[in-house]
Amino acid sequence: MKKIILLSSAIIIAASIKVYGQKIDIQKLQNGFTKTQKWLSSDSLKKARTAVIKNISKDSIHKEAKSLYYGDAATVFHIGWEDGRAPEFSNAYVLHRHEFRLNVLGRSSFAISSRLEISSCLPLIVIPNVAFKYQFFDSRNFTSALELGTAGGAFPVAFAEALPLPGVIIGAGTAGFIRGSDNHLKLYASWHPAHRLTFSVRSGVSFLKIGYSGVAGAAGIGGGGAFADAIPINVSQRFIYLMGGFEADYVINKKNVIVLNSFAGGFAGGKSQLIVPSLGWTHAKTHFHYTLGLYTLIDPPSYQTWNAEKSKQAVGAYANVYWVFNNRVRK
Repeated sequence: MKKIILLSSAIIIAASIKVYGQKIDIQKLQNGFTKTQKWLSSDSLKKARTAVIKNISKDSIHKEAKSLYYGDAATVFHIGWEDGRAPEFSNAYVLHRHEFRLNVLGRSSFAISSRLEISSCLPLIVIPNVAFKYQFFDSRNFTSALELGTAGGAFPVAFAEALPLPGVIIGAGTAGFIRGSDNHLKLYASWHPAHRLTFSVRSGVSFLKIGYSGVAGAAGIGGGGAFADAIPINVSQRFIYLMGGFEADYVINKKNVIVLNSFAGGFAGGKSQLIVPSLGWTHAKTHFHYTLGLYTLIDPPSYQTWNAEKSKQAVGAYANVYWVFNNRVRK
């Protein structure tokens, strides 16, 4: 009986100790919860929460929501010159990989890779042409590129004229094709001393060939008789054209750039030379860019303004627009 009483007492004491321990743990938990409630309702936390809410703009919320909704399709477009480089002008840069630009007056270009670009001037049907530009060196401040290009085409022509003389009429004419080809090599070097500024120089040589293939004929009647004759014609002439230039690009921001460009060229061994300085402003939209600028033409031997001599205007205006495709920012 005593053993039973002692065992019962031990069980009661153990149970009491266990319950007391539970009460202690519960009390600690309640105290911690009370402290947490006080911290959550404190003024410092309210101020921090208010500051975070103020820093979240409607634009950032909209962009985040759009990204979550569209996923990868909401990739940001690069609009213009975020990296401070303007590759569509006469420098050593190439377009972003797989980007395509359709140019109305200048060269249309497609970047096969981040270093290789293919370009062509429209229309291709009349004068098929293509050029490849390879950026063989690119560092933080210096970039160099090499361009190889070719072009060729033929234009049909026909001409005839009659000359009446006393007692006789003589006529002559020709029909054929004026043909030409151009193979050029250009070297570009660009110096990028600051994020907004780039200086570039370029030089090149162009091998030109111009010719005519056709038939020339003459006929006459009068004086009691008539005659007619025709002969084939195939003549051609080769020229070497040397060219060079300088360019300064100033990127105002990612949507605006100012370009000072100067082109110089002339036939090897000849006196016919030409310098074409220009100053233009280009504005970028998401999918098209447009350019407005001024230019003049200068004849180096006399350094007279060719524009003023021919059109009575020292400076002319020009404009251009080109469309931009596949200009997504790639990670």
